[in-house]
Amino acid sequence: MDKFLEQVAEIFEVEPEEISMSTAFRELQGFGSMVGFSLIIMMEDEYGVAVSVDEFLKCKTIGDLYQKCSEK
Repeated sequence: MDKFLEQVAEIFEVEPEEISMSTAFRELQGFGSMVGFSLIIMMEDEYGVAVSVDEFLKCKTIGDLYQKCSEK
């Protein structure tokens, strides 16, 4: 879980301590389509999880994204 938060923090260019699993990632400064795409690619590359755009759009928090990685 800590590694996942570190990877998300790197994508958003924030310190890992600034985010948590309950953080609504779309509300973070800098979120946009390229950041969203980077999150999807990170999940696929690092966790082997192919998340569809529809699945991604249903996720609200960083924890929701992490859950997708844990399910598969």
